Amino acid sequence: MASAQYAVFLGCIVDTPVMGQLRVRTNSALGVDRSTGRIIGVTEQPELSSAELVSAWVGRTVASEAVESVSLTADQFLMPGLIDTHTHAPQFAFLGIGHDLPLMDWLNKYTFKHESEFKDADLARRFYKDVIARIVRNGVTFAAYYGTIHLESNRVLAQTIRQIGQRAYVGKVCMDANSPAYYSESTEDSLRDTEEFIGQVLGDEVDEEQKRLVTPIITPRFVPTCSHECLEGLGALAEKYQLPVQSHLCENPSEIEFARSCFPDSPSYAHIYHKYGLLNSRTIMAHCVHLSDSEIALMRESKASISHCPNSNFSLGSGIADIRRFISEGIPVGLGTDVGGGYTPSILDAMRMAAAANRALIAFRRDSSDSQPAQGSSDKPLEAAEALFLATQGGARVMGMDEQLGSLDANKLFDAIVVDMNAPNSPVPPVDATPAVRDAECPDEAWRLRLEQF
Repeated sequence: MASAQYAVFLGCIVDTPVMGQLRVRTNSALGVDRSTGRIIGVTEQPELSSAELVSAWVGRTVASEAVESVSLTADQFLMPGLIDTHTHAPQFAFLGIGHDLPLMDWLNKYTFKHESEFKDADLARRFYKDVIARIVRNGVTFAAYYGTIHLESNRVLAQTIRQIGQRAYVGKVCMDANSPAYYSESTEDSLRDTEEFIGQVLGDEVDEEQKRLVTPIITPRFVPTCSHECLEGLGALAEKYQLPVQSHLCENPSEIEFARSCFPDSPSYAHIYHKYGLLNSRTIMAHCVHLSDSEIALMRESKASISHCPNSNFSLGSGIADIRRFISEGIPVGLGTDVGGGYTPSILDAMRMAAAANRALIAFRRDSSDSQPAQGSSDKPLEAAEALFLATQGGARVMGMDEQLGSLDANKLFDAIVVDMNAPNSPVPPVDATPAVRDAECPDEAWRLRLEQF
């Protein structure tokens, strides 16, 4: 019944519509209108048939032939798709290499060299198909991608994502200063190609369904590789087309020093982006490990968001971001894999690493007599439900899509995955082998414990 207009999923539904609040609907029905990709209704403890449920949700009689029922097993659950708010598609070419180096040395030795190879669009055609498929296999239904400086290879990246069916932001990387001669561009070329890429992604030849999947995102690599004129032009393009913006901020102390040396009149690294109209409610700043108090205040006032990339922050020795403080300040936070600074495209890993980073920060404060939580921070460990929120609803908020994605509610887009905890080679032990789960007082508690294992 793949041609049926409606699908009804029957079983356990898990999401976190609010930070820290795990919602487990153990016996529920969720309906989807395949023509719009939206959820038409959710009913707990359903007593009607799937066709009757759909009829009630849409307000008219729907024949059973128009409805496909999908029954989940006792070990499966439906949840929102995972959201990767920061990754680099071309860097899968050297995944896991060079993590003995600090950020700036790693960029100069490996990153720029490998990314420069994508001047060959045929390489992009061969390479990106496997990259996007691998990311989707990790349950990522929405991602913010950095491409390279090359117009045609970025077009191939966007086209590949559409063909596979993932939702994405795709950015043409801009770098017209302090870059190696073999991987650099003029200011004029950078701005012209960025605007041409925007036109290609949003152009009239692209149908509406494809436009909904892929959105161009303004992408200055980071302040040190962009001139005043480039940043100014990118800010103008972001405003002209009302597009999201992504870049890196305060990842590493040497990077911060480099950025400040390029713009010595700016009061801080973050203020440089702000000056050029690149720090606003559509902005995603990756890392933010070493934000000053004034920069945190500016991020809050600008309504910009943070992509927390704990794997990369550990792998390149950049430091530990205090996401508890960001959240308490009202700054939206999501998770990013930051491949290839991070060594895996798994958002599950990012969830686990976020919890580990939080605990490491707490332990550091405990063991350092002169280190106390900053104002607005907390020594409360990050819980599984909070990590899940950051990977779903929190990520949707960072991407500016929280009213459309991130939880499984009526009228939202059905970006979702089915998790099977009894799949071959599953890392989750069976219920019978876990007394805490087997003997739980109620089904909701049993599911909460299994999700912690997941």
